[in-house]
Amino acid sequence: MVKYSTGILRKGPRTNYALVDVVNVNTRHSRSVTVQVFDWSDGNPVPLKLVPYSLRTCRIRVGPNKSVYVYADVSKVKFKYEVRITQSDARDLISNVTGVTKVTFAPQSGDTVLQHNLVRISS
Repeated sequence: MVKYSTGILRKGPRTNYALVDVVNVNTRHSRSVTVQVFDWSDGNPVPLKLVPYSLRTCRIRVGPNKSVYVYADVSKVKFKYEVRITQSDARDLISNVTGVTKVTFAPQSGDTVLQHNLVRISS
C-alpha cells in the first residue's frame, strides 16, 4: 500500500466539501482505499469525519469495474485542508480529489488534485 497526499490546499470561499472519487478499472479484482481529510487551519492536523461512514479514517472497498466516492464537510475549515489516500500502487485504481460547492457540487478552482498530482508520502 502507498500513501498519497494532496498537500495543503487553501480552501476556496465557496468550497464546502472535499470529495474523493475512486475508480477501479480492473474487471476482476476488488481494491481497497483508505481516505483521511485533515483541517490544518490552526497548524495541526485535525481529522474530519467522512460521509457516508461518519469515520475519521475510512477504508473503502471498490469492486471490479466500479467507482465510489466519499467526502468530508470542509465548510468550517478556515484556511487549509489536506486529503490523504492510501491505496495499492496498481495502475488500474485511480483516485481524484475535488473541492466542491454545497448544492450543485460544482468543482472549485484550485481545489482539484488528480491522481497524477498526488504526492507520495511515507507517513
